[in-house]
Amino acid sequence: MRSKSPASTNSQEHTRLLKALRESELLRELSELLASSLDTTRILQVLVKRATEVCELSRCAVWLLDEAQSKFQPSAYHMSTQNLKSKVLQVADRMWHHSSIAFHNPVIERLLAQNGLLIVDDLSTESSLQPLAEKFFVRSVLLVALIRENRPVGMMCLDNPGATTKFTMDQQQLARAIGQQAAVAIDNARLYQEAQSERNRAERLIERAQSIYQVAMAVNSGEELPRVLEIASEHLAHGLHSEHAIIALLEKNQLKLSAPSRRLRGVQVPDANLASFVHCGNAIKNQAPQFVQCEQLSTAERDWFQYHQLENVLIIPLLVGGTQQPGKEWIPFTEKRCVGFAFVNYHSTSKPPSSGYVAFAQDIAAHCALAIEKAHNLTEARRAEALANERANTLDAVFNAMSEGLVVFDASGKVVLSNDNATRFIGLSRQTKKQLATYLEQHPAYTLSGRPLDSEQFPLTRALHGERVRGERYLHKSHDGSEHAIEVNIEPLLDNDKNKIGIVSAFRDITEQVRAERRIRLALETMLHAAEAVSGITDIKEILYRVLAMTLTALNSERGVVQMYHEQQQSFSPLLSIGFNQDELGPWLEEQNQWLTPANTQYAGLHEQMREGHATLVSRDQVIDSNEDSGGIIMHTLVLATPITHNKQLLGIMLLDRSTRHKSPVDQGPQTTRPLPILEFNAWDMAVIEGIAQFAGMAIEQTRWQQEAEIARTNEASMRESNALKDEFLAITAHEFRTPLTVVLAHSQMMSRILNRTAEVAPELKERLDESIFYIEEQARQLTNIVNTFLEVTHINRGQIELNAEDLDIAEITAAMVAKYSMTATNHQINCIIQPAPAPYRLRGDRARLQQIFVNLLQNAIKYSPLGGPITITLAQPPAGHDAPTIEIVIADKGIGVPLDAQDHLFERFYRAHNIGNSQTSGIGLGLYIVAEFLRLHGGSISVQSSGIPGEGSRFIITLPLLV
Repeated sequence: MRSKSPASTNSQEHTRLLKALRESELLRELSELLASSLDTTRILQVLVKRATEVCELSRCAVWLLDEAQSKFQPSAYHMSTQNLKSKVLQVADRMWHHSSIAFHNPVIERLLAQNGLLIVDDLSTESSLQPLAEKFFVRSVLLVALIRENRPVGMMCLDNPGATTKFTMDQQQLARAIGQQAAVAIDNARLYQEAQSERNRAERLIERAQSIYQVAMAVNSGEELPRVLEIASEHLAHGLHSEHAIIALLEKNQLKLSAPSRRLRGVQVPDANLASFVHCGNAIKNQAPQFVQCEQLSTAERDWFQYHQLENVLIIPLLVGGTQQPGKEWIPFTEKRCVGFAFVNYHSTSKPPSSGYVAFAQDIAAHCALAIEKAHNLTEARRAEALANERANTLDAVFNAMSEGLVVFDASGKVVLSNDNATRFIGLSRQTKKQLATYLEQHPAYTLSGRPLDSEQFPLTRALHGERVRGERYLHKSHDGSEHAIEVNIEPLLDNDKNKIGIVSAFRDITEQVRAERRIRLALETMLHAAEAVSGITDIKEILYRVLAMTLTALNSERGVVQMYHEQQQSFSPLLSIGFNQDELGPWLEEQNQWLTPANTQYAGLHEQMREGHATLVSRDQVIDSNEDSGGIIMHTLVLATPITHNKQLLGIMLLDRSTRHKSPVDQGPQTTRPLPILEFNAWDMAVIEGIAQFAGMAIEQTRWQQEAEIARTNEASMRESNALKDEFLAITAHEFRTPLTVVLAHSQMMSRILNRTAEVAPELKERLDESIFYIEEQARQLTNIVNTFLEVTHINRGQIELNAEDLDIAEITAAMVAKYSMTATNHQINCIIQPAPAPYRLRGDRARLQQIFVNLLQNAIKYSPLGGPITITLAQPPAGHDAPTIEIVIADKGIGVPLDAQDHLFERFYRAHNIGNSQTSGIGLGLYIVAEFLRLHGGSISVQSSGIPGEGSRFIITLPLLV
């Protein structure tokens, strides 16, 4: 027997490999589609369609298990062949959707017993499924159980309609794999739908609970009864999905509306006798809501309901606990009594509400009944508590006043009630027997500016005379001589008839607040004076001198220094000083340098902290070996250092010195005077100097900007001339390079041809010469490309580029470029994705220039992805909105990426990102510039998106106008 040739074997192996790859790709796509959706219908549609494709069969059907009925119900099927007549298919389709398979069918039991996979060679031989086989033309069928965690959720069947099929082992394995994925997806979708159903149910219950809670809060909030019942009516209507609801009170056997609707206000509403309202009586009798349709109403009920625009009505009795009332023969119960009714109207339905809605209505009704009962009890309580109203009003006024220092006066100025803080604030307590006027004569008050207040101008006196006092401020002096700033608010005290019977006063200590306001005012005035002092000055040294002098005055300091900061050397140099003599300044500056220019191990991050612009106190701890000199003099170092910054750039530093020197206690005699305490810098001093330093930094930068602007205006003409000369140089250089490069390339090619025709050359020499000629040609072509690039840049700068515009299909151009580079870039998988769009991908442009754009970007994606990886080109048409329609092209790779700080300069001439500076990739930084300019000539643009992290790559986004 002749064996197969190697070529035939390789071809079969290649075919099997392609088939396996295709099946793997279809399974992966099916898995992603199933996992990406929680919609059962969508899952089944994808499942049956993809199953026929993967298993290469004509039909696939899915039956889902209905556990309640123990049946498999038809859910979805797909037929990829049309070998049956359409009318026959329509009849079979209608019958299939109304069929089912019992869970305990013998075939199903065999399927589950055989590990979820069963092949039936002829289904018509199975008596239990013979009708199904005849209706749907089923002969050989492959059955797969959809099992999730040992629990069947459905069944999938695959066949070729009306044909006998031998199912291969590959088909069985693929069907089993698809079934496993489908079971998980279907079960997850069902669980999600059940969770959604439970969530919706919970939301409804929560909404009802919130409505009940809000009604309960209204009942307990002290609102008037009509408002409470109005709130309850709104929640009843909303919770029961009704057009509107009303609540009527039951008073002496009559129904009276709690709050007439706006449509009926001003109209006389007749009372209704409950004896003629049969269904209301039944609701009371049964102690349960009644749903009554309009045709079931009695005449009296119909008239009253129509008057209130009620048709089909749910009647809910408002019941409270109690015994049967004497004389109320129409109430036939002994445990609860009715105090009113809630009527919920339904215009468009005659179906009674469900039990859940009825329970909700009963809960609302219970709160309404409680509100009615509470209102009744409250009315009775008010009658019994009339004598205590004055006391309640007093406590209410005191409670609503400020809770710090409280004093209540009667109309004559006598203290009625006070707390402990009142004594601390103004010296008045409940035990004070003096009248207010007498007290003020002995304890005068002052305005915040220090002017005495007479008794008639004091806030309490004016309030007793009827004047409204809110937020009055004055100074109070304590017995120890300390002063306190007080703010007082006063409210009138009224009796039941709204007559004024006294005042309620609340006092608050605002001493610290007043001090803060004064400090803020001082800081603002200092800043304003500093702005006035440097206005119009353009000399930086003069600006800083005036700022330093004003700062010393504002902060009560005598000595100060300004030093400038040099960024490159990271050091300070003195600029000016005030208050130092020539002998003091040098040692003092040398002392400060110990912390201004610290060693690497000291004060880590000091300069970075200064860039934040925060003032720093420098004490003896920061100055090394400066505590005591040889003469026994102790140095108390106290320096306030404030950086001069602008936009977190350190420009200099301002130093204010309050250091002191005195002799050591050992050297002092018994008559020696102790040194005065050091005047420390406080937080307000630091805040003021920070503001001044920031202002100084802004003034310095503004002066520098003005100087730089003047220099820029002077150099503008020379810059333009230089750019023109540079473009001219590039053009001349490129033209001059072209001829020698062409000659070099021609001669190298001629040498190669001569060498190939000459047989006398030794093989080793010939190999070396071929390699040299190859390098010569390669380098000559690279130089030629650079020269051509320079010429194109020159033409672009001079506006000499002309486009050969024509109608083009950009999708066709892109696909051609991808196909070309896919064959050469073996380390990369280049894909082209064209998104479906409402219009063709056509534009008006130059084919050669557009191809040059794509070649440049594809080469960059390959060049800057040295480790390989996918490159994806995506075409899409984003929604136009109010703008003109466009085409968006995205070239994405997984290369080294573009640093964030380089992205703003990436499309400039001769720019190359710093992350490729040390790489082996060549380039002169003109490719992306030419791409951007060609796109601009086409009316488009380009941008880049990248995190700058190697391996995450870049996305270049091109936008071109769509041809309409």
